Amino acid sequence: QTLMFPPGEGGANWGDDVLLWVAAATMIVGVIGAIAQDDMKRILAFHIISQIGYMIMGLGLFTVVGVAAAVFYVIHHIVVKTALFLVAGLVDHRAGSSRLSSVGGLVRSAPVIAALFAVPALSLAGLPPFSGFLAKFALVDAGLSHGSSAIVTVALAVGLFTLFSMTKIWTGAFWGGAETEPERDPQTTDRFGGPPLMVLATLSLVAISISFSIWAGPIHELSQRAAEDLLNPAGYIRAVLGEAAP
Repeated sequence: QTLMFPPGEGGANWGDDVLLWVAAATMIVGVIGAIAQDDMKRILAFHIISQIGYMIMGLGLFTVVGVAAAVFYVIHHIVVKTALFLVAGLVDHRAGSSRLSSVGGLVRSAPVIAALFAVPALSLAGLPPFSGFLAKFALVDAGLSHGSSAIVTVALAVGLFTLFSMTKIWTGAFWGGAETEPERDPQTTDRFGGPPLMVLATLSLVAISISFSIWAGPIHELSQRAAEDLLNPAGYIRAVLGEAAP
């Protein structure tokens, strides 16, 4: 057996433990970097790092439920994080800056943008009933079933700090007032807070993220089938190598 054709489910080895440590370090580094930022785009960028840690966690557990949770998390994260970056673009367009110290009061001046931020932000933080909660719950459940309480503790703690950073964005950009002047002149003439196509694209992704909560069951079933194929690659190996397969 090689790294390309790993052992089946339950074949734990030192590599799995390394992945779990890498997952923990990735989560911690990403969320600390996010908390230290004052720019909305930078906060979201650092959270890409922390969220990749959750995905690595599922792979490191090396069980069907763990890998299935990681696959589900990838699907959730692609949509939610893309929606948040689009919201950051709307904020930058509307306020003339994406720095929290230069933006403020958008919940009153641009309520549509505020609503478009709130849904994916709560999902990224892992609050119910959004897809982020379901994805993190699946990972935590897989970690506890695996007996990896340490990585579960890290995942839960990072989730709390993620909520803190989303609250920081909400307080700075949407609720509070600006402390410094923006880099550019704000665009306040747009009826919906931004160009219609930008708002429509963001709204579409937010709607898709909500649908993940509604149809989480079928999506998780597909994720589990993918995990089973990944952890039991015998059929794929035979299809590629034919009779020469080990």
